[in-house]
Amino acid sequence: MNLTRFEQFWLAEHQRLRDITDPQLQQAQFKFSEVSAATPQAQLLQRAVRLSERQGVLTQLRHWQQLRRLLSVIFALLALLAGIGTSQAVLSQPQPISLLFAVSLLLLPNLLLFVFWVVFALRRPRPTGVTGVAYTLLTLLQRKRGEGALEQSWLNHVQQQRLLQPLMALTTHGFWLLLSSAAWLTLIIYLSFNDYSFQWATTILVTDQVQGIAQLINSVPNLLFAATLPPVTDSAATLTDANAAGRWLTLCVLTYGVLPRALAAFGALLLLVWRSQQMQLPVQLEGHAAVVQAIAHAQQRGTTVDADSGDGRARPRFQYATHGSGHYTVSMDYEADPHATVSDDYLGVVASYADKQALVTRFTAVPSAQLQVRIAAQLTPDRSSLRYLAQLAATTQQLTVVLVRGQQATYLTQWQQQLDQYGVDYVVA
Repeated sequence: MNLTRFEQFWLAEHQRLRDITDPQLQQAQFKFSEVSAATPQAQLLQRAVRLSERQGVLTQLRHWQQLRRLLSVIFALLALLAGIGTSQAVLSQPQPISLLFAVSLLLLPNLLLFVFWVVFALRRPRPTGVTGVAYTLLTLLQRKRGEGALEQSWLNHVQQQRLLQPLMALTTHGFWLLLSSAAWLTLIIYLSFNDYSFQWATTILVTDQVQGIAQLINSVPNLLFAATLPPVTDSAATLTDANAAGRWLTLCVLTYGVLPRALAAFGALLLLVWRSQQMQLPVQLEGHAAVVQAIAHAQQRGTTVDADSGDGRARPRFQYATHGSGHYTVSMDYEADPHATVSDDYLGVVASYADKQALVTRFTAVPSAQLQVRIAAQLTPDRSSLRYLAQLAATTQQLTVVLVRGQQATYLTQWQQQLDQYGVDYVVA
């Protein structure tokens, strides 16, 4: 089963919740040494996908996606039927049809719910409105199949990655866009092939009040499409230019019904795509942190202590930059203490060769005044690590190594001896 990036992150969150509940069972079903990925995030994603295959979670996820697509089709059909029915309800009124009544029925519910969404829905931490109804139905169907655990992990995932608001917006505005578009197209079709008459009908409003309301409604269509307002006459009089009244009504539906929802849905889609591309696993959370440390320990036990195949007699030379600006902190290979408090200038973890060289290139171009390198004391002080530290030393005025004990400090003494030998400042955390 080909998984999207969203689904992989979703499975990682699902697995994190399982690790918290029963870590021994999860470790028994999957050995940490089986992970081959390089970065902590890739390791967590790889482990989550493989465990999901063994535990049958991928089958549950496939059922979830099938139900989601089915509900999407059902809601889309409901929106289309509602839009068609709204236009038919307006045009089935005894003629001449009241323009005020037609505008109110076609536009007022949509506009009121749009305002309600802006004021209330964006502040909710859970799905609401059309999204809430769909989410509730999907959750109930999943729980009947005994697959309710995916629901909580999905909600946690979209909240962590700030995807809930754009997802809610896209679903809600997509539903109303279909409804408004169906109403608009139905209106155009009926007005194109049938003869209708219109009037400015009212019982309690005077002509001046109707004129003011009509001009207010026409302000935006006139601005966008140069729409001409049908002349406001006595409420008992039928408009002589039914063609102009029909065109004006369709332009009002397009302006106040279709366009706002289309723009909102498009904006939500752009935000959703952008945030999906920016997704990062919070490896410091409970469950993730323990797995990352266990994987690092398993890989360290199964690898050679010194993988540097270079000339053992070549000693790294620690020479420092003569100028620099800024204080920065970086973790080498992985962060052993996920609860550590770091400064605002923390640059994250550099694990791959490309990341390490990119960091050297950055500071070579703009040297720093001080650079702290956090190193897990359970990693071996091999020649390649010391050479990399020497490369970083050349890009900063002051290099400080922070030896992080973590859960194990197997090589703390060896690190201290090596750093003392080269005269590198260090602290033990």
